[in-house]
Amino acid sequence: MFKQMAVAAGMVVAVAASAISGAPAAHAAPDFDENFAITSDVPTLSDLDAQIRLLVGTPAPDWVKAAQLEGGNRAVIAPKMVYRIGFFRPPRGSSLVTGPETHEPDRHTAVINASRQGAPTIQINAEWRRIDGRWKVASKSLCNGIKTLGLPIPCNFG
Repeated sequence: MFKQMAVAAGMVVAVAASAISGAPAAHAAPDFDENFAITSDVPTLSDLDAQIRLLVGTPAPDWVKAAQLEGGNRAVIAPKMVYRIGFFRPPRGSSLVTGPETHEPDRHTAVINASRQGAPTIQINAEWRRIDGRWKVASKSLCNGIKTLGLPIPCNFG
Protein backbone atom coordinates (compact mmCIF):
# COMPACT_ATOMS: atom_id res chain seq x y z
CA MET A 1 0.00 0.00 0.00
CA PHE A 2 2.80 2.41 0.93
CA LYS A 3 4.62 1.60 -2.31
CA GLN A 4 1.47 2.36 -4.38
CA MET A 5 1.03 5.68 -2.58
CA ALA A 6 4.68 6.56 -3.20
CA VAL A 7 4.32 5.76 -6.91
CA ALA A 8 1.13 7.84 -7.14
CA ALA A 9 2.81 10.74 -5.33
CA GLY A 10 5.78 10.51 -7.68
CA MET A 11 3.49 10.67 -10.71
CA VAL A 12 1.73 13.76 -9.30
CA VAL A 13 5.09 15.46 -8.76
CA ALA A 14 6.19 14.55 -12.32
CA VAL A 15 2.97 15.90 -13.84
CA ALA A 16 3.19 19.08 -11.75
CA ALA A 17 6.84 19.62 -12.68
CA SER A 18 5.98 19.03 -16.30
CA ALA A 19 3.17 21.56 -16.19
CA ILE A 20 5.49 24.15 -14.64
CA SER A 21 8.32 23.53 -17.09
CA GLY A 22 6.09 23.17 -20.14
CA ALA A 23 7.59 19.75 -20.89
CA PRO A 24 5.28 16.84 -21.71
CA ALA A 25 4.28 14.76 -18.71
CA ALA A 26 6.08 11.45 -18.32
CA HIS A 27 3.69 8.52 -18.68
CA ALA A 28 0.88 10.86 -19.76
CA ALA A 29 -0.11 8.44 -22.52
CA PRO A 30 1.47 5.33 -23.98
CA ASP A 31 3.53 5.79 -27.14
CA PHE A 32 1.53 3.09 -28.92
CA ASP A 33 -2.07 2.41 -29.91
CA GLU A 34 -3.27 -0.75 -28.19
CA ASN A 35 -6.03 -1.07 -30.82
CA PHE A 36 -3.70 -0.77 -33.82
CA ALA A 37 -4.73 -3.00 -36.71
CA ILE A 38 -4.17 -2.92 -40.46
CA THR A 39 -7.53 -3.90 -41.94
CA SER A 40 -7.48 -2.33 -45.42
CA ASP A 41 -7.54 -4.58 -48.47
CA VAL A 42 -4.04 -3.43 -49.41
CA PRO A 43 -1.73 -2.23 -46.64
CA THR A 44 0.23 0.96 -47.25
CA LEU A 45 3.94 1.31 -46.55
CA SER A 46 2.95 3.79 -43.85
CA ASP A 47 0.69 1.17 -42.21
CA LEU A 48 3.40 -1.49 -42.33
CA ASP A 49 6.00 0.95 -41.00
CA ALA A 50 3.73 1.89 -38.08
CA GLN A 51 3.25 -1.79 -37.29
CA ILE A 52 6.98 -2.50 -37.25
CA ARG A 53 7.59 0.53 -35.03
CA LEU A 54 4.87 -0.70 -32.67
CA LEU A 55 6.58 -4.09 -32.50
CA VAL A 56 10.24 -3.10 -32.09
CA GLY A 57 10.10 0.55 -31.06
CA THR A 58 7.58 0.63 -28.21
CA PRO A 59 7.10 -1.02 -24.84
CA ALA A 60 3.61 -2.20 -25.86
CA PRO A 61 2.33 -5.14 -23.80
CA ASP A 62 2.69 -8.66 -25.15
CA TRP A 63 -1.00 -8.97 -26.06
CA VAL A 64 -0.78 -5.83 -28.25
CA LYS A 65 2.29 -7.17 -30.05
CA ALA A 66 0.81 -10.68 -30.36
CA ALA A 67 -2.16 -9.24 -32.27
CA GLN A 68 0.30 -8.05 -34.96
CA LEU A 69 2.01 -11.39 -35.48
CA GLU A 70 1.03 -14.49 -37.44
CA GLY A 71 2.54 -16.57 -34.62
CA GLY A 72 0.59 -14.68 -31.95
CA ASN A 73 1.74 -15.12 -28.35
CA ARG A 74 4.39 -17.69 -29.32
CA ALA A 75 6.12 -15.12 -31.55
CA VAL A 76 6.15 -12.14 -29.17
CA ILE A 77 9.59 -13.06 -27.87
CA ALA A 78 11.29 -11.84 -31.08
CA PRO A 79 10.04 -8.22 -31.21
CA LYS A 80 10.19 -8.03 -27.42
CA MET A 81 13.90 -8.91 -27.44
CA VAL A 82 14.64 -6.49 -30.30
CA TYR A 83 12.89 -3.73 -28.32
CA ARG A 84 14.76 -4.52 -25.11
CA ILE A 85 18.11 -4.50 -26.88
CA GLY A 86 17.14 -1.18 -28.46
CA PHE A 87 18.58 -2.01 -31.88
CA PHE A 88 16.07 -0.17 -34.02
CA ARG A 89 14.51 2.49 -31.85
CA PRO A 90 15.52 6.06 -31.11
CA PRO A 91 17.77 7.56 -30.12
CA ARG A 92 20.37 5.18 -31.59
CA GLY A 93 18.36 3.25 -34.12
CA SER A 94 15.49 3.42 -36.55
CA SER A 95 13.45 1.38 -38.96
CA LEU A 96 11.58 2.13 -42.16
CA VAL A 97 9.44 -0.11 -44.36
CA THR A 98 9.95 0.53 -48.08
CA GLY A 99 9.34 -1.08 -51.44
CA PRO A 100 9.55 -2.85 -53.66
CA GLU A 101 6.22 -4.36 -52.72
CA THR A 102 4.19 -7.26 -54.03
CA HIS A 103 0.56 -7.90 -53.26
CA GLU A 104 -1.83 -10.83 -53.38
CA PRO A 105 -5.22 -10.95 -51.64
CA ASP A 106 -3.85 -12.55 -48.44
CA ARG A 107 -0.12 -11.92 -48.80
CA HIS A 108 1.93 -8.73 -49.05
CA THR A 109 5.69 -8.18 -49.16
CA ALA A 110 7.92 -5.17 -48.57
CA VAL A 111 11.39 -4.46 -47.20
CA ILE A 112 12.16 -3.59 -43.59
CA ASN A 113 15.22 -1.33 -43.39
CA ALA A 114 16.61 -1.26 -39.88
CA SER A 115 19.63 0.66 -38.74
CA ARG A 116 21.47 1.47 -35.59
CA GLN A 117 24.26 3.87 -34.84
CA GLY A 118 27.64 2.56 -35.87
CA ALA A 119 26.30 -0.37 -37.91
CA PRO A 120 25.23 -0.80 -41.53
CA THR A 121 21.54 -0.79 -42.39
CA ILE A 122 19.97 -4.23 -42.40
CA GLN A 123 17.39 -5.05 -45.04
CA ILE A 124 14.90 -7.82 -44.39
CA ASN A 125 12.56 -8.97 -47.13
CA ALA A 126 9.37 -9.27 -45.13
CA GLU A 127 5.98 -10.82 -45.67
CA TRP A 128 2.63 -10.01 -44.11
CA ARG A 129 -0.35 -12.35 -44.07
CA ARG A 130 -3.98 -11.33 -43.96
CA ILE A 131 -5.57 -13.37 -41.17
CA ASP A 132 -9.12 -12.77 -40.02
CA GLY A 133 -9.16 -9.43 -41.85
CA ARG A 134 -5.93 -8.12 -40.26
CA TRP A 135 -2.45 -7.87 -41.75
CA LYS A 136 0.10 -9.58 -39.52
CA VAL A 137 3.85 -10.04 -39.80
CA ALA A 138 4.45 -13.53 -41.15
CA SER A 139 6.33 -15.97 -38.94
CA LYS A 140 8.87 -16.64 -41.68
CA SER A 141 9.72 -12.92 -41.68
CA LEU A 142 10.38 -13.02 -37.95
CA CYS A 143 12.61 -16.04 -38.53
CA ASN A 144 14.52 -14.10 -41.23
CA GLY A 145 14.99 -11.21 -38.81
CA ILE A 146 16.13 -13.49 -35.99
CA LYS A 147 18.67 -15.12 -38.30
CA THR A 148 19.87 -11.80 -39.73
CA LEU A 149 20.39 -10.31 -36.27
CA GLY A 150 21.88 -13.50 -34.85
CA LEU A 151 19.43 -13.58 -31.94
CA PRO A 152 19.45 -16.66 -29.71
CA ILE A 153 15.76 -17.41 -30.29
CA PRO A 154 14.49 -20.68 -31.75
CA CYS A 155 12.22 -20.08 -34.67
CA ASN A 156 9.42 -22.43 -33.62
CA PHE A 157 6.35 -20.21 -33.68
CA GLY A 158 5.36 -20.75 -37.30
